[in-house]
Amino acid sequence: ELVKSASRAVSVVDTGIAGSGGRYVFVRPDSAGLTALGELADAGKLTVNVDKELPLAEAAEAFGISQEGRTRGKIVLTV
Repeated sequence: ELVKSASRAVSVVDTGIAGSGGRYVFVRPDSAGLTALGELADAGKLTVNVDKELPLAEAAEAFGISQEGRTRGKIVLTV
């Protein structure tokens, strides 16, 4: 439902994704990995699904929304 049949879904937070045909991956973030992800995003090879964009002043609201577990993507706080 979230991706095309030829696409892949990978999660670093949802261990239950395997039931949907996806794959759970345990990672340790580091600067080299984050740089590589940034380069992929800049090249248009990585996309991030953004559910909501809120100003930093509404961080508490953003946290509450994330705790509800109903988002279909990331919540972005803008500065």
